[in-house]
Amino acid sequence: MSRLFKFSAYPIWLKILLVLIVALFLLLIPAALLTRTVLADIALANAASFISQTGTEQTSVISGNIVQAQINLDAFAANPEYSRAMQSLLIGGARTQVSINLPDMRDDDMEALFSQVLLNPATTLFDTIRLVDRNGNVLADSALSTSLGVPSRNEADSPSFRAAEAAALAGDMRALSVSQIYNIGILEYSVAVQWRDGRVLGYLIGRISNPRAIYPGLQFPTGGFQGFSYLESAQGVIISPTETRFLIPGGAQNALVSAALSGVTGTQQFEIEGTPFIGFYTPVRGTPLALIAQLPTAEPLAAASDLFTTRNFVVLLGGLIIASIVAALAHLMIVPSMNRVRRATNAVVAGQLNTAIPDTNRGDELGRLAESVEAMRVSYEARVNTLESRVAARTRDIEATQDITRYAASERDVELMLSRVVDLIVERFDGIYHAQIFLLDADKANAVVRASTGEVGRQLLQRGHRLPVGSVSVIGQVTEQGRLILARDASTSQVHRRNEFLPETRAELAIPLKLGDEVIGALDVQSKQSDVFNEDLIAVLQSMAEQIAIAIQNARLYEENNRRAAELELINREATRRAWGEYMRDQRRDELEKSAGFVAVGEGDVQGLRARAVAERRVIFGEVTERNTIPLAVPIILRGQVMGAVEWEVPSEGFGQDKLDLAQELANRLAVSLENARLFAESRRATERERLVNNIAARLTTSASLDDILRTAVREVGQALGAPQVSIRLHSQTGAVKESNGAASAANKADQPVTAPSSEVQSS
Repeated sequence: MSRLFKFSAYPIWLKILLVLIVALFLLLIPAALLTRTVLADIALANAASFISQTGTEQTSVISGNIVQAQINLDAFAANPEYSRAMQSLLIGGARTQVSINLPDMRDDDMEALFSQVLLNPATTLFDTIRLVDRNGNVLADSALSTSLGVPSRNEADSPSFRAAEAAALAGDMRALSVSQIYNIGILEYSVAVQWRDGRVLGYLIGRISNPRAIYPGLQFPTGGFQGFSYLESAQGVIISPTETRFLIPGGAQNALVSAALSGVTGTQQFEIEGTPFIGFYTPVRGTPLALIAQLPTAEPLAAASDLFTTRNFVVLLGGLIIASIVAALAHLMIVPSMNRVRRATNAVVAGQLNTAIPDTNRGDELGRLAESVEAMRVSYEARVNTLESRVAARTRDIEATQDITRYAASERDVELMLSRVVDLIVERFDGIYHAQIFLLDADKANAVVRASTGEVGRQLLQRGHRLPVGSVSVIGQVTEQGRLILARDASTSQVHRRNEFLPETRAELAIPLKLGDEVIGALDVQSKQSDVFNEDLIAVLQSMAEQIAIAIQNARLYEENNRRAAELELINREATRRAWGEYMRDQRRDELEKSAGFVAVGEGDVQGLRARAVAERRVIFGEVTERNTIPLAVPIILRGQVMGAVEWEVPSEGFGQDKLDLAQELANRLAVSLENARLFAESRRATERERLVNNIAARLTTSASLDDILRTAVREVGQALGAPQVSIRLHSQTGAVKESNGAASAANKADQPVTAPSSEVQSS
């Protein structure tokens, strides 16, 4: 039900039919009232169109005459012969004719020249021509007999002279001014007369003739509406023929004049003393004047009233019927085309972007609509293709970045990693033909190239290419500022530094390698094409630079860890060697040497094999002996330190690599067992030392006097250390000495108490 009353939902043919029915109904019922109003509006519109066209034509005629007059005066002033004549008259007695090569010119000669060239009655557009010097003195004056006013010998205060002088000061050698004489508006054009060095000597001023140049353009055409036109300036100066001047109301059209002088053209209805008028206003091109054309509305309204007849009414009805038929035909031409466009548009919306829009060649509004839809489809398809291309390129760049960063993260050798990374950048990014990585030196004063592609890169690495931080170069600036530097066009860039090895570079991008806020180097990529680094590529390379910086840090940390591990291993080896050296000194060597089997004639050879095994740190075996055995020496290695060697003789039958591996494994187990035994022995010695110290401390704490403590200390220390003689000396602050001595004999070692006599403890 709601759709039934929704007009916008009706089909187009029904809308057209309903509109026509309503229009006919509205026209037929109030026909008697509306027809007159319509005709009156049409008449006023026709009158407005007529006066607008007439005013435009008048403006064109007047403007053309003024321009022609200006051209004539400019041509006269530009003529070399005439210019030299005016210069001669303006300079007067202050020149030597021969030295400056000017003709001898008098005022009457100049006036005759004016009359001959510029004031020809048959063709002239001027009333008067005057030559005025810089002080306003009139040096030559020629006029037609019909000119207005009395000639003046000094025009320093005249509007035309002041306008010419002001224009010359502003650098304009021409000026057009409006003034009036006897309340009659005049238009004067002036041209500055200059000396050879550009100085202004005076002015050539011509008064444009109103009857010849202005008034003919203000006439209304015959056979049409009769109105009147006039020119007016912003100062209220009016230029109009005498026969129509009395029709012009003073100050009544100030708004129209202001609008026209501001550059606006238009028509307007207004009243003057109760009489309605239609007015047209427009600026006169190239002048400070506005043209105002006025037409009383009574004349066009009277003509419209004559048209209100029965015949015209019937014609109007016939036109409406014809319009209805035309509307029906228009429906047949519009709806099918719109349906075809709609179906094609639906197909595009469904994703069929290659569906062409029909009826684009109609040439009418529907054709232009179809063209717009087709253009939208093409644009949409191009955008989709562009986006797909960008997504594909971005995906490709991201995959390349992932590959490069994955390799950088997995490689622990910094030099190898950097070299491979720059090679991968050049391989995976088409627009880049050279890539290199700079790292700062220890003093952070120079950026040194550490990886570079191609033969050029090899040469740069070979010569140790480096750039100072902060230098006028892309690398110098990026390492100093810590932000990316892009030279889109190397020929115009202020920071790009030309490299003789890379003369084809047209664009360069450098991205800092940073760890937090610390700059450690820069990634530099170069292209043979200008402005090739777009925002997407820059973002990808920035991400890659961050990963490279992290990979460099990880590789450095890995190298540092390896170095420290090697140092720790060396320390452990040295500690093991020192510990076993001390242990071997404390024990008899024979207690650690064991023999398996028997050693006969070949014992000397076995001792040689053992020495080689220790020296070469590997399993050594000799020749087959008479007993059909093979002597074998295996080094005993603990924490990288060779502790000794194990000697065997094994049957030659079945001897092979498995026997060697078994021997090495047994030696390794032996090394661990020996180390455990040494550690156990050291633990026992430490425990024994701790027990002795605790026993001595316990006996000392049971003594009450100083002498008993000293004797107990001498006895217990001698027993613990097995020392034959122990002496304790106590020094007082005055230098006196208290000494306790005890002799430690074999009985001491047997843990028999030794009591030092009291006389052995002396005090002073």
